[in-house]
Amino acid sequence: MTNTVTVLKMVDDGRASVSIPSYAFPYPIQAPKKTKAGDELELRGEITRVDEDVRQLTSKAGDLITVEVDAITEWNPAPRKRAPLRDSSD
Repeated sequence: MTNTVTVLKMVDDGRASVSIPSYAFPYPIQAPKKTKAGDELELRGEITRVDEDVRQLTSKAGDLITVEVDAITEWNPAPRKRAPLRDSSD
């Protein structure tokens, strides 16, 4: 899954404090070189939980982050493993 985040400020060692839509806290990430406040970046993670009742999902992008489903900009479903076909009995 992918979230579009906005850089709030740059902090030590090339890290940035970013704002994630529908997430109430600033979140630190490793930022690309030449990133500055106001830039938009993509935060990618793996979905670990979906709560359909409140339309939220939890993803692992470093730490666990719970956001509203509408905040997700892109997602790719995990490939499914195909079970081998079984012979049927006569």
